[in-house]
Parts: sequence; C-alpha cells; structure tokens
Amino acid sequence: MNSFHHTIATAAVCATISNTSLAQDAMRTLSPLYVRSSSLTQTWTPTNHTVGSEHLRSADAAAMVRNLPGAAIVRNGSQTGILQLRGLSGDRVGVRVDGMTITPACPNHMDPPLHYAHPSGGDLVEMFAGISPVSVGGDQIGGSLSMKSAAPAFSEDQSILTKGALGASFLGSQDAAMLNADLTLANADASVRYRGSAVTADDLRYPGGTVSASGYDSTSHDLTSAWRTAGGYLAVDAGFSSTRDAGTPALPMDMVKDDAWRFGLTQNETFDWGMIENRLYVHDIDHLMDNFTMRPVMPGAMAMESPSSSRDYGWRGDVTLPSGENKLRTGIDLHRNEFEAVQIARATGLRRDTFNDNRRSRIGAYVDWEQKHSDQWSSHIGVRGDAVMSDADEVSNAIMNMGAIKADMEKFNTADRSFTDVLPAATAALRFVPDENTGIELAAALKSRAPSLVERYLWTPLNASAGLADGRTYLGNLYLDPETSFQLALALTRKGEQWNAGITPFYQNIYDYIQGMPINRMDTNGKPVLQYDNIDRAELYGFELTGGWQFTEELAFDGSVSHVRGRNKDTGDDLYRIAPLHGIFDLSYRRDSWESHLEWVWANAQNRVSDLQDEKSSPGYGILNLRLAKTFSGAVRIEVGVENLLDKRYADHLGGVNRVTGGDLATGEHIPGAGRFAYVSLGWEF
Repeated sequence: MNSFHHTIATAAVCATISNTSLAQDAMRTLSPLYVRSSSLTQTWTPTNHTVGSEHLRSADAAAMVRNLPGAAIVRNGSQTGILQLRGLSGDRVGVRVDGMTITPACPNHMDPPLHYAHPSGGDLVEMFAGISPVSVGGDQIGGSLSMKSAAPAFSEDQSILTKGALGASFLGSQDAAMLNADLTLANADASVRYRGSAVTADDLRYPGGTVSASGYDSTSHDLTSAWRTAGGYLAVDAGFSSTRDAGTPALPMDMVKDDAWRFGLTQNETFDWGMIENRLYVHDIDHLMDNFTMRPVMPGAMAMESPSSSRDYGWRGDVTLPSGENKLRTGIDLHRNEFEAVQIARATGLRRDTFNDNRRSRIGAYVDWEQKHSDQWSSHIGVRGDAVMSDADEVSNAIMNMGAIKADMEKFNTADRSFTDVLPAATAALRFVPDENTGIELAAALKSRAPSLVERYLWTPLNASAGLADGRTYLGNLYLDPETSFQLALALTRKGEQWNAGITPFYQNIYDYIQGMPINRMDTNGKPVLQYDNIDRAELYGFELTGGWQFTEELAFDGSVSHVRGRNKDTGDDLYRIAPLHGIFDLSYRRDSWESHLEWVWANAQNRVSDLQDEKSSPGYGILNLRLAKTFSGAVRIEVGVENLLDKRYADHLGGVNRVTGGDLATGEHIPGAGRFAYVSLGWEF
C-alpha cells in the first residue's frame, strides 16, 4: 500500500480504540514526519511516510489531520483550523505543541493551538481520536493531539554533522508561495537546529469568484540548542511566529496581527531503572483583530478593534518504569494561563474590558499501567486527578456604559469570581489478540473538563463564542459546573495477506454539558441572548471504518469513513457544527522513485443541525484530486498535483458561513472550498 494511506489504515484499523495517527508532512518538501500508531495497550511503533498534501489546502498544521478517521477541522478562516475529534472541538480537545498547552488569545479562537505548530521532518505526531491515556493530560473530554519536535541529532563520533532540508511550494487556489528550511549543525556533544518558514497567500478562489478576507501572511522561526548527557539530552528552545492580515470570513472580525514567542527547557534521560522527562515552558501571544482593515464595516455597526493577550506557563514531569513487558508511568503537570482582551471604538478611542486579567491554573497528577498478561491478553489502566483554579479582576467600560450593560458590569464586579474545580479521570482497556491477524479491544473512560475563561467570565453579551462562529450573542456564567464524560469504544480489526479492515464504534455521554441556552434578553438582531449553561446530558455516538487492498506491489487502494452524531438530550436538538458522514478513498501507484495518487474526498449532506443556533444544513459533495511525485537520487523531490479536478463548487460543513459584506459571496452563505487549482513543490534534503 502507499505509505500515506497505509499509515492511516494501520493507525485506525490495527490500533484504534482511540488512536489514529497523523499522516502528513507540514511543508511537503521536508523529510517525513514520524507517526506513531497503537492501541491503548501496545508499545508505540514508529513509522514514516512521505505522501499527502492536505496542508496545501491552507498551509497550516491543522490541515494534516483533516481526512483521518475520527478527525475533522472547524475552519473560520485559512489560518484558524480548530481540531474536532468524534464531534467535540475547541477547549474539549487536548492539543499540545512541543509539550505546550496553548490558550488562544482571541475570544473567538482565531488563533487555535495548531496555528502555532510548525511541523518539520522527523517530528512526531500522536493523535487519540477518542479515549486517550491519562498520561496525555487532564481537563479534556474529546481526545488529544500532540505535535513534538524530533529529538536532537548528534554525530556518532567527533566529526561535524550537517544536515537539513530546503523547500519551496506554490499553491494555485490562493496564489500562495511557501518557503521553508530545517537545518542542523552538531558534533558528538552539542547540537543546534533552526527551523523557519514563510507563507503569503491571497484570497481563496472558488468557482464563481473569490472569498473576501481569506488571505494571510505568516512567518516562523525556531531555534533549539541541545547537549548530550550520559543517558539522553538537555535542550533549550526559543521561537517566534508572526501573522499579518489573516482573514476570518466566518467571524465578525479578522486577525490583522498576531505575534507569539516561546521559550522552553527539556530534559530527557534514560537510566538503568527507567526514564525521566521534564518540560518547562512559557508561550506568549499578542493578538489584534478588527472589523475594518480587511472588510467593510457592516451597516449599523461601529468600527472596532480588539487587542488581546494570552500567556501560558507550564511544567510537566514524567517517570517511566519498565518491568519486563509491562510499564508503569507516572507524572505531574502544572499549567497557568493569563488572559485579557479589550474593545476599542475607532472613532472615539473609548475602551471596554472584555476580559480583564483572567487567570486559570491547573495542577494534575496521574498513574498509568500497561500490562501484558499473556501472548493474547493485555490491559491498560490509568487514574488521574486535576484541580483547576480560576479568577478574574473587575472590569471597566467606557463604551455605552448604561442600562443593562452597566448592570452587567456592577453584577460582575461585586460577585465572587474565584472558583476551584476538581476533575477526576480514569481509563481502562482490555485487548485480546487471538492470532497475529486479528485484534479486539474494549475501552472505557471517565473524563472531565472545567469551564473555560470565555464560558465563565464573559460578563456582558458579546459575539464571543470560542470559535463556534454561529453569529449569536453569548453571555458567560460564573456558576458553571465541570463537564463529566463517560465513554465506551470497541475496536475490531482483521488483516490478510493483501488486505486489512477494521471498525471502531463508540458512544459517549456528557453530563453537565456546557452550551449556550436562550435567556429572557434580546440581542441587537432581535434574537435571544445565549448564556453558557450546564444542560443535563449530551450524547455522541458513531463509528470509524477503515480498510485497504494491495492489488500488486505497485498498485493499492485505501479508504476510511467517519461518522458521528451529537444530540442535546434535554431538548432533543442536534449539537452544533458537527461533521457529517465523510471519508476518503485513494488509488495509488508506486514504482521506483515515482508515486501517483488519485483521491476521492467526499462528505454526505449534513441535515442534522442545531435549531437553537440557527445552523444551516449543507449539501454533500465529492471531489477528485490527482498527485504525482518524483524523487531524484534520494535527495531532491518534486511534486505536482491538481485538486478538485472537475472544478466542482462545494462547501465543507465545518467551513462556516460568510459574514463579510460587499464581495462575490453573499453573507450567510456557506464558505466554499477551492475550485480546480494546481500546486507544485520542490524540496532538497542533504
């Protein structure tokens, strides 16, 4: 099978209770990412791959997972990919970038964590679509994704090691030009690695016009210095990323400026008795959005800008103790976020606090045990506890400080705003392998999540929805309870000499699910304000289906299908913005240094939509993509391709609806995908 979709099949078929692995190189021209796929009960097994160009649709890290079983991407603009796993998105999904928990600076999540990920060759990506081990992290109920830089490279003797990769790509859908570099200089004791990229893109073209406010410019620079120790290494890393004029047409404002820097220390040491890992970091974001730089101000609205900032501090320490074929892992992790945002009227300069000096701190500890009972039976159990403390300062308001808004401010400022939530978590999985070709695994989990700062401290009704982008006005709720999730999943896998297949059905009950519910107060559009509240119960259920057939040594077919349904059990309404039944089928041919793919990416119509949030249904679609690649002397790689071969007009249900006036696309219309376009990339490794 081709390495790209074989990796997908292996991740979801051979191992999936909860885990599917990433499949794509972030900038195509660099060396392959390392992908790890396994069930909860198996040792991770590294694999590499070279093919896949989903990132070229938008040149961000989130695009790498768009077509993987159980995964989807909520997108409000080209650079705003929010990961959705089995129907849950945003703050419910645990995302770590180089071991960092990153809190968006934008109250509408224009800058989700994957916006700050810049994968390169050799990097390691892990994804659990549903039930993730407690060692991955707490304060999450919807699976997890981790992107981790490759371990530092050292020379084997006293010689100087130099290696790297340079790449350039052009993407026709947005006339996007991309440059990237990954360079390492090392000897036996020390290593220095630089990674950098630059991307510029115009507005997205679709059959019939262009999507206004959808272009962007971004750069990133990362430097890591490492020193070899007796059993591992110590590393210091620093990075800076900058984004300018990144349009978000599904939101009421655009990201006109976003600067982030980070600094971290990493220790990885192996002893005779086991291994320790430590990661200490700080990640800081300065963010600016407005409604007038990239789009016309909507009729009746004021020209506004909103600067915001988010700073994350974290430390994580893990100890792994192997015992024969068994393994005990335990650890502690700490995280603190400091967040604030203001609104400024452009005409007058008057200011209003949206969030003033909000703080959210978490401390967690876990124990994880993997045991092999026999050649056929193994298990994986874990327990975890987290405590989340949140607080906020008083707010001030100089913009229309009267009536209900003034009452909101007084009520908020006189309330007790300090809260502590205790979050339990536990996982258990039992795996049975009757023969080398068959696998059966049953897993269950208890997970919990505390309310976010946006859900708790949004003190007056505003269009701040943490990326929901439903056009509604939301109000926070100081007295929210944590969400508690109970999950079940079953994985059945089977493989033959030329084929493999698997299915993973799952079910999840979420008690005290946090959702905006209508209150007796109207917004400026004459609709009820939605206040974040705990509903008694929500449920999600579905399946992932994967398989492949190797016709000959050169010719292979692979595919995957994902389905999830989410419901508010209090009202019977469907949950908002969930991906419909969708999948990908790939026919590949490989011979010597040549590689080709014909892909069919499809999705059913989504008619199960949220009435409460005025969600529009969307039609189904299917598009064809053609890719060709050639590698010269194992060092130079050229790839060309055509996406959407039939120039079909279509819209991904999770792509949102347009809120920019005056362009080719009417407001309220689903934002379409790109029409037929070509791309080309060139890479050199040395």
